[in-house]
Amino acid sequence: MLHHEITNLLRDELAPATGCTGPTAYALAAAACRAYVTGDIRHFRVYVSPAYLKIGFGVATPGTSTPGIEIAAAAGFVAGDPARGMQVLQPVTAADLERAHSLCAQGRLSVHSAPEQKGVYVRCEIETSRETVVSVVSHTHDGLCLVQVNGADVFRADPSALPDRIENHPDSLSLSDIFQYARTCTLDETGFLLEGYRINRALAEDGIRGAYGLGTGRALLLRALDRQPAPSDLLQDPLHDLPASIEMQSLILVCGACDGRMGGSRLPAMAAMGDGNQGLTLLLPLGVAGHALGKSDLETARAMALGALILFYIKMRIGRASAMCLCALASAAGVAAGYGALRGLSERQIEGAVKNVLSPLAGMLCDGAKNACALKMSVAVSTALRAVDWAALDVQPGYYDGLCDDSLEQTVHIITQVTNQTMEMLDRCMVNAILHKAPPDAQQRKEMDRP
Repeated sequence: MLHHEITNLLRDELAPATGCTGPTAYALAAAACRAYVTGDIRHFRVYVSPAYLKIGFGVATPGTSTPGIEIAAAAGFVAGDPARGMQVLQPVTAADLERAHSLCAQGRLSVHSAPEQKGVYVRCEIETSRETVVSVVSHTHDGLCLVQVNGADVFRADPSALPDRIENHPDSLSLSDIFQYARTCTLDETGFLLEGYRINRALAEDGIRGAYGLGTGRALLLRALDRQPAPSDLLQDPLHDLPASIEMQSLILVCGACDGRMGGSRLPAMAAMGDGNQGLTLLLPLGVAGHALGKSDLETARAMALGALILFYIKMRIGRASAMCLCALASAAGVAAGYGALRGLSERQIEGAVKNVLSPLAGMLCDGAKNACALKMSVAVSTALRAVDWAALDVQPGYYDGLCDDSLEQTVHIITQVTNQTMEMLDRCMVNAILHKAPPDAQQRKEMDRP
């Protein structure tokens, strides 16, 4: 891949997204229907692939702590702006969310599995007293490709006119391309990654201040400050007294940002290949490390570019949705590569650091977007930073170490094979297990949702 093509790839695949990209896709599909609905709604059905059903089961829609696909689709239908793509929910107000909750309470909105679909797939079917409106989001989180009214197309994306997805050409980006780019890219080409770090840091601050999700970021900060209960001034500037440790700073920020994003914060995240948690896991530790190690903006941006491209290298082979946790596999690999570069490791050692991540984290399942993603992301970040410590000592797994091999290319190839061959079965098993859990009682639901 040529230098300018890699720059375009970075700019295309690293972009702000408001809310989890699961609810974003549900909201986008529903918002695309609204302009064509003129009658009273009789049935509002949302069909999603198994992979996307588990993504939306436990994550909140921005502005509310209520989890689930129904409220995301309702919010998109009530006030989402389909022209904004992955920021479709940005214009939604508190009053709009009240209307969305009312729509859900009417009992006409239902969610169904589309077991024949894989990866990213959302289909909305709205039947009214006057018409039936259908929309489809597919392949990418903002890939609106069809809107129909009474069976007639009012919008259909021409596949030949759509940007070619990078996962269709996994061999187009080589490791040599990645390292060459990271050595020579300029701040003009990659400086936007520093802004992505600032976007994600603001989300972390909001997540800690608002006590969203499981409150993991706030808990880590209080432990680091050794101040219990929470001091009254913590909410005014929660990031003022971060600990000096790169690892603790990174964990506090990553967990706080995840708390906010999974728990209903309205602030955007800088997403990586359509996934906000992966963007948080990647950029926040590298921004922290660049500052702590006294690196220039260019050095930090180059490390972020290297990390992002390693993330792409893995996701181009596995795909945008997986039964395995891609914060663990792809983002943590990117953190290890970027942090290794900031530490001055050789290319061989950086590849070893990535293998040091893939070896222990290859089996971590993705059981959907949810508050507890913060726990997985903390494991991913800690493992990535420790992986670089090992690589600096020339420790790395090889041929006799299970799914790893002597080369990073072959290691990724093996893990990709295992991941892709087991995805359908694992997703089906996880979705069945999740859907057959006993639902929380009314009191639990009331306590879960805060105004």
